[in-house]
Amino acid sequence: MKKLFMSRSFHVVLAIAVIGFIVFMVISVRSGQQIEYVTTVVERGAVERLVSVSGVIQAEQSADLAFPTTGIVSTVNISKGDVVQAGDVLVTLEARALQADRQDAVAALTRAVATRDELLSGPQSESRDATAESVSFKAATLETVKATQADLVANAYRTLLSSGLSATTNDAEEEAVPPIISGTYNCDAEGVYTLTMYSSGGNSGYSYRLSGLESGTYTASIDQPSAFGTCGLQAIFDSNSRYNNAVWEVEIPNKQSPLYVTNRNAYTLAKTQAESAIRLAEQDLSLTETNALSTNAPARSESVARANADIASANARIARIDAQIADRTIRAPFSGTIVEIDVLPGETVTTVPVVTILAASDFELTARIPEIDIGKLETGQSVRAIFDARSEETLIGTVEYISLQATEIDGVAYYEAIISLETTPSWMRSGLNADIDIITISATDTLRIPKRFVTESEGVYQVVTKVGDLLATTTINIILDGNDGYTAITGVNQGDILVAP
Repeated sequence: MKKLFMSRSFHVVLAIAVIGFIVFMVISVRSGQQIEYVTTVVERGAVERLVSVSGVIQAEQSADLAFPTTGIVSTVNISKGDVVQAGDVLVTLEARALQADRQDAVAALTRAVATRDELLSGPQSESRDATAESVSFKAATLETVKATQADLVANAYRTLLSSGLSATTNDAEEEAVPPIISGTYNCDAEGVYTLTMYSSGGNSGYSYRLSGLESGTYTASIDQPSAFGTCGLQAIFDSNSRYNNAVWEVEIPNKQSPLYVTNRNAYTLAKTQAESAIRLAEQDLSLTETNALSTNAPARSESVARANADIASANARIARIDAQIADRTIRAPFSGTIVEIDVLPGETVTTVPVVTILAASDFELTARIPEIDIGKLETGQSVRAIFDARSEETLIGTVEYISLQATEIDGVAYYEAIISLETTPSWMRSGLNADIDIITISATDTLRIPKRFVTESEGVYQVVTKVGDLLATTTINIILDGNDGYTAITGVNQGDILVAP
């Protein structure tokens, strides 16, 4: 027996038996385990294609408020952050001169009334001298008004033509620094100066031919501004730039300057005010002369009518001065919050805006849509927006406007889209950032499953269904393949269990 246990054949048989037992146990254990599947249930819901972008909220209504005339600030009734109501007085200008003019106008009205009463009472010898003096005074006043207004209009026009002048080029590849244009343009012609550069023996190495409003040949100066033409303009060129064959244009006036609209409005206002002032002075003179002629005549119905016209003119002058006084007061055009104020009492202001007001509750969401997605957007599409300031809240909106003009950023064209929100929560502030999903295509109340459960082979879409322990492959139709993680399908039933491939 001992020899049997020590024999090699016994050990081999024993090893085979042990290995067989281990294999049997492994198979038994595995056969008892259940396979775990990743499953989902076919449900009804919405499948969407989205354009996801970022955006910023902005006040729908804002205004930069300015005075239509220059003056010295008298009172500032607001501070940044104040909430104001429509019609509230925000800032006023000094109006003592206008108040004096108004007193003069009231005196003119008094005189007109007295003149009418005098006509009704009959002529007096003393009136002749008074009327003659009045005519002389009104004539002198008219000439003064004409001279004063002519100076104001000329100054405004000179400012319009001379402000913000710059040299530009139509060559998109031009790398040279544009020459700096300075001086005051003292001619009246509007148009364009063209500076055609060429190499020369000057200290800068360049000269230019002047054409357009004036002509001539000039050396390009790099040390100090040098005059070109005879209208008071000067140019200085960059010493480090190459101007070979460069062509520069100087537009008079510079309509691209940020000051152009302000200066143009100031010039237009100066002309309008000049015409109004001269017309009023002429009316005053005419009425005074008419009154002088009728002084010695007996009161007639026509004379009384003219006297009444004088009264009406004086009243009109008072009304005009009152309107000018009103122009020296900035009132809130709508209810809102003061977000910027750039003026203090005692400062001199022009027609540049000094107060910015933001509507208290009207906001719109602005998004930039990349060129690749712009063809998917239409007005009226629904929008979901989640703001960084309130990430747990989703706001619903609608695409109201899509810009026709692109803005290029880092070589990519973007188009502005304006989104109107259905509700404006109390926490909304201008400048808040939001993540925006624009729903371009949607299928609602449709059978849907996660996209990962669909397989495709040669244009045929299939899913694996599970009934009990049985698995089966089912062909389906795709209604809408969304980019929200779901696919709308037909070919299976609501509640069916699908197995992930």
